[in-house]
Parts: sequence; C-alpha cells; structure tokens
Amino acid sequence: MTTPKAAAERKADQRKREAERLAALGHQVMPFEMYQRTAEALDRICAAGGFEQRAEVLTLLIHSADQIAQRDMSRFNELITPPRST
Repeated sequence: MTTPKAAAERKADQRKREAERLAALGHQVMPFEMYQRTAEALDRICAAGGFEQRAEVLTLLIHSADQIAQRDMSRFNELITPPRST
C-alpha cells in the first residue's frame, strides 16, 4: 500500500507534467517591447474580437498572416506595410 502524497509532492508532479506538456508542444516564451500606440491597437483588437488574452490574439494574428502569405502575397504585403502618417 502506498502512502498518500503530500500537497507539495502533488504540486511538484503537476508542475513536471505541465513542463513536459509544454516541451512536447515546442512552447517558447518570447518577451518583447511594445510601445503605447501598439499596446492600444492590440487592446482595440482584443475588444473588437471579444478576447481577454493578448497572447491569444497575437497567436491568431500570426497564424492568419501566415495563411494570407501562403495564399496571396499582395494581400500579405498590404497587411504588413506600415500605415502612412497623416
């Protein structure tokens, strides 16, 4: 008969499983600097789409941009061209 694990052991096991899961998915942390206008634009995109997590929006935008690039480079170039200042 095995003895029940202490809370600290269970938490350590949980952290290990989560680390293994993230490693299997190729998880990466990518810190970057963001300026105020970019942060405001991202917040507007989050609000427009009803998203709570900025990371989710960034992930979706990256995958959508990738799909556009594969289908139509002119649309992709339009997407990534910085807006002109007025």
